[in-house]
Amino acid sequence: MLAALLALAALLWAGRAELPAQLARWTGSGARADLALDHARLSRQLDPAALARQLGGLPLTCQAQAQASVCEAALARANGLPAAALRARFEDARLQSVELLLPWWEHHHAVGMLSERLGPPDEAVAADGQAVAALRWRLPAGTVQIARAPGWNPLHWAAVRWDAAAPP
Repeated sequence: MLAALLALAALLWAGRAELPAQLARWTGSGARADLALDHARLSRQLDPAALARQLGGLPLTCQAQAQASVCEAALARANGLPAAALRARFEDARLQSVELLLPWWEHHHAVGMLSERLGPPDEAVAADGQAVAALRWRLPAGTVQIARAPGWNPLHWAAVRWDAAAPP
């Protein structure tokens, strides 16, 4: 019992800088939306306004960063799963990536949802000495990727990431 308490204390201490943001997301602070995201409809051709329309009028808050911008929206649910946020990255007003942040404990449900919607993963990606670090689905306009396993820190978010295909 003492070992379990010490392990929990170590995890909380390691993630102490992220704790206020985590608590705000877990308690539902701020406006939150339900989202139905069809990864197959994402493309490099979308600008922030077109992405917001495709997402059912989801209000995106954007911040410019040189030639790029990052847009975010707080979420309650995404594709039937609890979710914290959607983050989209644009370069020259063209969509480069979309990331859904899900609670750590929803990781395996997210893999199941992706497999149900997109079929079995097209490839397993190796990294950092792991035989399978991530699962990847190839789509006509890009790829969807999620880590193979959720990791050990419950304060980290599971991320489902769509990346645009390289321009021709």
